[in-house]
Order: sequence, then C-alpha cells, then structure tokens
Amino acid sequence: MNILIADSGSTKTTWALVDKQVGQPAFVQLVQTQGLNPLYASSDAIAQAARTVVEQTGDRYPDLVQFYGSGCSGERIALVEGALRRVFTPQTRIEVASDLLCACRALFPTGAGIGCILGTGAIAARYDAASGEMNAASSLGYILGDEGSGAWLGRQVLADYLKEQMPQRVRTLFEADYGTVTAEQAIQRVYRGEFPNRYLATFASFVGRHFDVSYCQKLAYDGIDAFFVRNILRLQPSPTEPISFVGSVAFHLQVTIRTVALMRDLTIGKIVQNPLELLINN
Repeated sequence: MNILIADSGSTKTTWALVDKQVGQPAFVQLVQTQGLNPLYASSDAIAQAARTVVEQTGDRYPDLVQFYGSGCSGERIALVEGALRRVFTPQTRIEVASDLLCACRALFPTGAGIGCILGTGAIAARYDAASGEMNAASSLGYILGDEGSGAWLGRQVLADYLKEQMPQRVRTLFEADYGTVTAEQAIQRVYRGEFPNRYLATFASFVGRHFDVSYCQKLAYDGIDAFFVRNILRLQPSPTEPISFVGSVAFHLQVTIRTVALMRDLTIGKIVQNPLELLINN
C-alpha cells in the first residue's frame, strides 16, 4: 500500500511517499515544497505542489493521501481536499487534518499527553491516543499569539533592531547576518507582502545562531516561558504528564524548553524536529 503523508507548516511542506509491504521495511521517498497554509496559499498553489510531488516520485499515485497542515480547520479543510482532488486519481482516499493532530499522533501513538508545535507558529493540545480526542489551547496566530514561535522570536528581534533596543554588539551581529534593514523595508514585507509570518520567522534563526549572547538567551527564555504560560498551563498539566514537542524552534531550543519545564515542575517527553520521522515508523 502506498501512502503519501504531508506535514505542511507555514514555511515548508514535507511529503513522504511510504510504500508499506507486509514483512518488509517501509520504502520512503521525501519531497519538500513551500508551506501550504490555506489561510495564505491558494487552491492552485496547493494543487501545483501536489503535482510536483507526483512528478518527483516517478508519477506514482498513492492509495491514501494524509495531508496535515497548519490552518487546516473548518471550511479550509474542504479547500485543501478540493485542490488535492484535482491531482490524484478518483480511487485515492484523501484525509485532511490539522498539523496539530499530526504532531499528537506522532508523539503519542499510544497513551496520552500534551503535544506541542513550536515552529514558524506555535500551539499545544492534550491528546489521548485511545479515544483520539484532542483538546487544543487556541493559538490565535502570529499577531495575537504564537508565543515562542519562529514568527514571535523573529518579530522581537526585528522590532528591537528597528527601535534600537539591542546592545551595539548584538546590532553588529544582526547586520553581519542580514545587512541593514530599514523600517520601510520591514513595514512593506510585514504589512503589505505575502506570508509575513514566514518573513518574521527568518529572523528567529539569529537567536539560535548567537545563543552564546545573553540577549539571545533571554529572548529564547522569555518566548518559551510565554508559550508555557499562555498555552500549556491553560491545559492544566500535572507534574508527571508528558509534554512533547515537534518543530524546528523546539528542536533548536530544547535546552531552554527543559529549563523552563524544570522551573515549573513539569515533565518533558520527546522533542523532535519533524513529526514525519515518528509517523513513518509508528
């Protein structure tokens, strides 16, 4: 049986074509395309990305497509499913669900706990594999929420640079990485450009790249602590309930995550960059 699993964030989409035969190791082909959040990506863009995947996997059409994506809820599920239907055969089963469900299924194939995404965006939910029930703390997106995410961290870095709130040494490091950024350039990209959350998230890597600098350490701690307070703690975790993470920010700031959890007497489980690694092997 061929299964095509897509994990779509706001920045990138990773597709895994998995060929599972009884008694044999799974054969996996990976393809990466742009992020396909239906809040920002059109039906045409989603269909074109799917065609690219088919072409790069040798025109192999799967029996089942499981598309997990940020922004995939409500009526937007139908938008994504309709776009995929334009590409795959009528016999192909298509399932569309949130990237949060993808993370929870990957992190808790059995048992229960709190699953979190910390990438370009950020969200948390309590999940029980036995019942399949998921109770999420609302994210509110990169403007009103997403504390600790790449967009949140990048916004803080960029705003501090533009408002001259950085120490001079940090400012010099910023300009060595990104050049001189003017307020006019930033306003154009954030308020008038496409995918402003992706743009802001490009500045988050500054924190990880210069983590030996106290400015970056404090910003990382503040962001992760805010994520715990405004997302995880709303789910009222017990001290022994496992809290697990997926996402690039979580992976690169896992020391900070464990520090904040220790300070709040909470238990950290798994921290992985890509949930597909777990889903494929579950």
